[in-house]
Amino acid sequence: MANRWQRFRSILATIRLAGGTKVKVVQPGAPGDGLDRRWGQTGTDIDKNYRERYSDIQDALETWRKHPLARRIVNLISAYVIGDGIRISTKYAPLQRFIDEFWQHSRNRILLRQADWCDELTRSGELFLVLFTNPIDGMSHVRSVPASRIDEVEWKPDDYEVELRYHEVGDGIGASDKEREGTWWRSFDHPDAADPTVPIMLHFAVNRPVGAIRGEGDLTPILPWLNRYSHWLEDRVRLNAGMRSFLWIVYAPKRIMDELRLRYSAPPEPGSIIVAEDGAEKWEAVAPTLHAADAAEDGRAIRWMIAAGGPGTGLTDFGEAFDANQATATVMVDIRRRFLKRRQAYFAWMLVELTLRAYQRSRTVSTANRRNNINHIDFIVDAPDISGEDNMALAAAARDLTIALTSMQEIMGDSTELREVAMRLFAKFAEEEIARPIAEAIVAKGEIDRTRKQRLAEEKTRSEIDRNRQQPATTPTAPNRPARQRSRQAAAKDKPL
Repeated sequence: MANRWQRFRSILATIRLAGGTKVKVVQPGAPGDGLDRRWGQTGTDIDKNYRERYSDIQDALETWRKHPLARRIVNLISAYVIGDGIRISTKYAPLQRFIDEFWQHSRNRILLRQADWCDELTRSGELFLVLFTNPIDGMSHVRSVPASRIDEVEWKPDDYEVELRYHEVGDGIGASDKEREGTWWRSFDHPDAADPTVPIMLHFAVNRPVGAIRGEGDLTPILPWLNRYSHWLEDRVRLNAGMRSFLWIVYAPKRIMDELRLRYSAPPEPGSIIVAEDGAEKWEAVAPTLHAADAAEDGRAIRWMIAAGGPGTGLTDFGEAFDANQATATVMVDIRRRFLKRRQAYFAWMLVELTLRAYQRSRTVSTANRRNNINHIDFIVDAPDISGEDNMALAAAARDLTIALTSMQEIMGDSTELREVAMRLFAKFAEEEIARPIAEAIVAKGEIDRTRKQRLAEEKTRSEIDRNRQQPATTPTAPNRPARQRSRQAAAKDKPL
């Protein structure tokens, strides 16, 4: 709807009232004729139309700005997923130098912008990043485009997962014709992507149904409940404020009613004393009645709906420990941990994909003896722990597993296959991801080291056997005596009997 209104305002901008109405005619088929793009539809038939998507994103942004619970949910996801920052590295020296330069560039600051990108991914469900590559040195600069400004995605006709172009809405009244038409950003699958002077857009999305192109924000399903809770809480505050107000009702005989109306035309000040004849008048204060105990359950029910639609959150994440025990807290923490690990894995993949695409664009300008066949397995991701409390449990599990595998090796014998299974199980119990090339290299080098140790042990045993065989069977020689004593013994031996 917003895009249609912008188009309507663009048409009005061409109308001039100078001695008569003049309208600028655009021939069908020309750029900006309004017929070259579908109105409203922003992706496949599974996706929401642009009007609904634009409304959801703006509502989520407005709620994040004003609602404390929405701000807490977004901060909770970023705090666990990003922590003090996700870092990537590699063993390939030229690629590592590029990573350091690309991430630490003054126009990129990847490490500092991770929290902002994660917040946007949570609110909008999408992240559109544009790479502007310098054709001189090959360095790329990253810029973000709000998801609400992308009104159309063009994809390959026979494969909706191959996205070709993204259209950003243009400006309205006061802008040039080119600005009103908007901007088409190309993807890496577009034929023009090989040109380093062409900016390239990358699209990342979460909560994306199968068959859809666009993602959905984490706040979208709980926006109605956040608004209901806000209105409910505002009404309760107003009622509590009304509790401090009350109304006096004075009962009096008819003969003195006119006198009392004149006397109490202004309410008495607090603390004043009124002296009245017994039976002449009676005062009664009327105040609103607020059943807070009944309303507390209603508020908690709304908060539970908000927590249920969040990232595995519970009321303890909102600072409320109502009827919480260790069992329920453990279950809620486990749900939240699994969700956050999945989001962290996707965000880490996104950073690797962004860096890999920037590296590939850099090679189009200057190869500098750098490899071209770089992919995701060449990167090492260092992500913060989702929870530091389970490190002790993971260490204990890995220790017990090692003991069990050692016992299995003694029973079944050693083999390369058993070592591969042991490596895979160890990574699983330690909850660490070991890339397949690294695991294969560990097993291969372990086989080489085991063969070398066996050869050394065999050589040592063989040398000991040979040394024992070469020793004579005679008694050991007597120790050396002084020369004079040896000469006397020789003379006595040669004397005839």
